[in-house]
Amino acid sequence: MKIQSFNFIRQNWRFLSFGVATNFFASSGQTHFISIFGAEFRREFSLTNGDLGFLYMLATIASALSLIWIGRLIDNTNLKLFTLSVCIFTIGAIFFTSAIVNVFSLALAFYFLRFLGQGLLNHISVTSMGRYYDKRRGTAIGISAFGDTLGVAVYPFIGTIFIVYFDWQTAWVFMGYLYLFLALPIIMWLLKGHNERHQRYVSHLNNSPNNKTPEKPDYSIRCIITELRFYIILPAFLSPSFLMTGLIFHQAKIVEVKEWSMAIFTSGFLGLAIASFLTSLLLGPIIDRWRAINLLPFILFPLFLALLILNISNAEYISFIYLILLGVSLGATFTVTESIWPELYGVTHLGAIKSFTRALIVFSSALAPWVMGLLFDIGITITEISWLSILIILCTSILAKISQFIHPSPTILS
Repeated sequence: MKIQSFNFIRQNWRFLSFGVATNFFASSGQTHFISIFGAEFRREFSLTNGDLGFLYMLATIASALSLIWIGRLIDNTNLKLFTLSVCIFTIGAIFFTSAIVNVFSLALAFYFLRFLGQGLLNHISVTSMGRYYDKRRGTAIGISAFGDTLGVAVYPFIGTIFIVYFDWQTAWVFMGYLYLFLALPIIMWLLKGHNERHQRYVSHLNNSPNNKTPEKPDYSIRCIITELRFYIILPAFLSPSFLMTGLIFHQAKIVEVKEWSMAIFTSGFLGLAIASFLTSLLLGPIIDRWRAINLLPFILFPLFLALLILNISNAEYISFIYLILLGVSLGATFTVTESIWPELYGVTHLGAIKSFTRALIVFSSALAPWVMGLLFDIGITITEISWLSILIILCTSILAKISQFIHPSPTILS
């Protein structure tokens, strides 16, 4: 198994690195980077925390809706052209952010950054890995997750350095030049030779006319939204983004209630990042062998343990265990959920399917901070929210297990 994985990486290092790079540079639109500038945005435009959060939520929801329509273009567009276009628009969005002058332009900047970074760059990575690697799909997606890990570790540090030495406008100008002269050339260089890869992929599809079987279906969006199995899987697919986004967004509240040190708590994010990447890497070959749908019921089990531990102790060392377990669930969620759709529904319409399901994830993550904030406002404690989250995990895991016994309808596959 180890020798096979090593040979796979050696033979495909360039395209796998493309998956890592697009995931890494997607951090320009991720919360862990944009939030670094939150205080500057509030001061510059006289916003409260609630005002800024509301703008961010609206922009995130708008980006999710846009992703449904634009993301599907990857199915019928040359990957080089699609990637080049997204990179150029991302660079434009970064420079636009450096020049915002009012609240309206701030909201637009949030929208462009979320849509192009968190949305399309990540979409390019996971769709490409899922489409062009069939037998080693889980491994490829697990390796591409390293880009997310690097982003979580590097981008907040870069943002902090920029704020210390420059004003926020200059920081975004520098980011724009980094993307123009570093990110864009690297990403396009890593796509060298892709035309040959795509021709092999097309040839494989053309030479497999009987590929549309119950084991390897080839669905469109219209098909999957008429299938019961999709709706049974959906709660397990969306609950990780909702629960983990909400818990991370309100980490200050958890630290306050537990009377922990924020500095000590945030230092544990390194453990979260490492745990997330190692989990993705280890689960990849397991998915290749046992299928992602069989692992779906268990991806939130580490978060289940984390919340139990959170509820039974206030000791400060618990914060590290909590974050590491959170990282394990994060890595499992990324690798398993991104592998499920090509596994169940084929690759011909994979871009459309992933853009649709990715939009649902973004929408779920956008609602989480607001919903949990409302619960805190009406007096619900973090302990009660933890028990409610545990109940959600149990229910969605049971539904995911039930989905394994539901087979696609013959009428859908015809």
